[in-house]
Amino acid sequence: MTTPPLVLFLGNARYGEFEPLREAGYRVGLIRDTTSHGWCAADDAFDVVWRWDPGEGIDTLAAELKQDPSLCVLNLREAYVEHYARLCTALGLPAVPAEEVAELRSKHLMRRLFVERIGQESTGSFARVRSPADIVEFGRHHGWPVVVKPAALYSSLFVVPVPGPEAAAEAFRHIRDGVDGHVRDKALPDSFRALQVEEFLTGSNHSVDLVVDREGNAWPGPVVDVLTGADLGGADFHHFARFAPSLAPAPDRIRMAELAVHAVRAMGLRLCAAHVEFVLTPAGPRLLEVGIRPGGHRARVLHQAHGVSFMAAYVAVMRGEQPDLGRKFDRPFGIVTPFPRTTGVFTGLHALDRVTALPAYSTHAVYHSPGKQVGTAAQGHWQTLSIELTAARMSELDQDIRRIWDMDDLIHTRPQTPARTEPEQSGRPHRPHLLLIGGKDSGFRSIAELDVRITLVQERANLSEPQTRRADTLLVQEHLEEGPVRAVAEFLHSTGAPFDAVLSFAESQLLTAARIGEFLGLAHNPAPAVVRSRDKARMRALLDEHGLPSVPYRVCGSLAEADAFQRELGAPVVLKPSDGSGSRGVTLVREPGELPAGWRRAAAAGVPLVAEACVTGREMSVETLTLDGAHEVVAITEKLTSGPPSFIEVGHQMPADLGSGPAERVAATVTGLLDALGHRWGPAHTEVMLQADGSPVIIETQTRFGGDQIWEMVELVTGVQLAAATAAGILGAAAPPRRPAVGGGAAIRFFAEQNTVVRSVGDLDAVRAMPGVMTALTTVRPGQRLGPLDGSGSRQGYVLAVGTDRREAVARAEAAHRAAGFEVSG
Repeated sequence: MTTPPLVLFLGNARYGEFEPLREAGYRVGLIRDTTSHGWCAADDAFDVVWRWDPGEGIDTLAAELKQDPSLCVLNLREAYVEHYARLCTALGLPAVPAEEVAELRSKHLMRRLFVERIGQESTGSFARVRSPADIVEFGRHHGWPVVVKPAALYSSLFVVPVPGPEAAAEAFRHIRDGVDGHVRDKALPDSFRALQVEEFLTGSNHSVDLVVDREGNAWPGPVVDVLTGADLGGADFHHFARFAPSLAPAPDRIRMAELAVHAVRAMGLRLCAAHVEFVLTPAGPRLLEVGIRPGGHRARVLHQAHGVSFMAAYVAVMRGEQPDLGRKFDRPFGIVTPFPRTTGVFTGLHALDRVTALPAYSTHAVYHSPGKQVGTAAQGHWQTLSIELTAARMSELDQDIRRIWDMDDLIHTRPQTPARTEPEQSGRPHRPHLLLIGGKDSGFRSIAELDVRITLVQERANLSEPQTRRADTLLVQEHLEEGPVRAVAEFLHSTGAPFDAVLSFAESQLLTAARIGEFLGLAHNPAPAVVRSRDKARMRALLDEHGLPSVPYRVCGSLAEADAFQRELGAPVVLKPSDGSGSRGVTLVREPGELPAGWRRAAAAGVPLVAEACVTGREMSVETLTLDGAHEVVAITEKLTSGPPSFIEVGHQMPADLGSGPAERVAATVTGLLDALGHRWGPAHTEVMLQADGSPVIIETQTRFGGDQIWEMVELVTGVQLAAATAAGILGAAAPPRRPAVGGGAAIRFFAEQNTVVRSVGDLDAVRAMPGVMTALTTVRPGQRLGPLDGSGSRQGYVLAVGTDRREAVARAEAAHRAAGFEVSG
């Protein structure tokens, strides 16, 4: 009986890659890399196993293998392409010479060959990178973003997008340091340290795997589609999913197959497998790069989706036979390789039953054991997990791929604080690093005085000269949206000095900061606290759950629901948007006949609305500072409003005129609310109604300091700098000393006219010179027509004054308000 031919895999082979060869009648063996910790099938999965240390070369190995003339050797991994070329030469098998293989791994040479031998339109623009200036210059000519990557590595290691010139230096340092470390750890040649910048090609990602015979004839397999992290809303280009049949139009699939053949011919490849990657742009497919080995997981995808045995075709060309890469059937199949969203110590898979319960789930494999450091491909890490999916329809496969992407906690890690021994440029030891998102100088000014490193992500409209001067790293965007801000934060955290904490004092960015903190494992205020405080319906439910003083309420999605609630209550109600702020849309409805007009007014700011029983009394706001869950009541402020129907705030005075008993009840109520919210770090601004009997009722709260210059009044009266105290506490930095109080009381009065014309505004410089006046300003000019007063933003300016006590501050503010000479028609 004749012994079947033996096929050996060099270095590594995974389950799913070699089994089809047995079906084709081959014996299967492994030349196991004894120095590798990469995931590989067990020894008993193979008919024969050789032990091999790549550091010892291939001479001894080649001498042993020459004893079997029927032997065929395959290579599936980029790390072994030079070893493979040398081994084939030593065994007398025609192959690309090892020195040419090393040269052809240069992505720069690869792109140059594409342009010279196929045409400029075959690929995107590219250039070598030796400094951040090269990245900036390339972006200036070709547009942003750009992609920076190692010029000779693989598996999307250290590949990062650079959103703009301000990120070039950090990107360059991250990739340079990461590649240098990888090259050093793997004992690779210095040529692997080269970097490249490329045009960002917009479109879908695809690949074609080919086999090439000894004459250079190439046979392409079916197209396999790829979803990268960036395709799914992430920040890097790691291959998250590979699947087939391809969704690309047939003409584009034909063109990709043709381009793949042209690419391997342009590179002069022969007697090998090749993996060609594309971006399908609106103008057609463009070549990205070629690997001189099969693509990761592609053999398994082709076999399960199309019945194609890529390994049998690889063996055929190595043995001088005709390969077969023709499709046998089409069945939706994909392999998903989730990465942890942040670098950390792997502790296991979290709620894996979410995956195994998916309709398309087939099987999975875990590549690392708990305790191993894991992370993203952009940070130089290998995949942690692979999941195979099989479905009846492509829509079902796609749905389950995206469901797995949404399981951002699937790979559970615990943070590991990076070692930071490098001195700063000044020679001082490491300074704590704060990521600050958005906001105005009211939050930035005091933080700027701390001895901390500040990275500020700011929108252009709020950028100021002090921010530009003080921020250690500054990134400016037109608008701060959570997705792009989160991507920038992850990029900076992984490429520069990692952040220690993230904060925002801008209401619109509170949740973004909290989610980034969760995502990156930074110190942050918990997202649930932010969500509950911003949603008035959730906050009311929380008050009820914890037995805190509240009012009857109902969430109303329609006028009919609000009408039913008011009739059931038999009393006036207040309508307000569930996520509103700044008194926007707040409307009092005294009786059912007023409800339709009130509903229209409130609903213009957004639905659903929260309808609440109207509670009367003295309106207060409570300013607190929370450090690691410990709450301090810093100040209680009394407010004045425009009254019904909108209750626009027209003045504040601090401290509120309360006795010790009511003040203690207010403080206890507010700190109880903050405990229930789970508020852990930073200021909070809580509005309370003090009823006639002295009992407080909570109106609403926000996990940021009070607007309307209340933050400034707090500083003037108490000396507490809320933003700086929060930043110092969350970073563990030296706390700023409390400044001496400027006065024992403070008061502010707003210009709040509506539906009229401004006749005159007096001499504000003279007003500012009045005793105790700290600020006087207006946003209007004589002759300007004013519209309705429908929120805080429609007021026209203010005067702020201090005094030895609250009473004197009020008197000075009101005198300044009169002296401003703000007159309107009628």
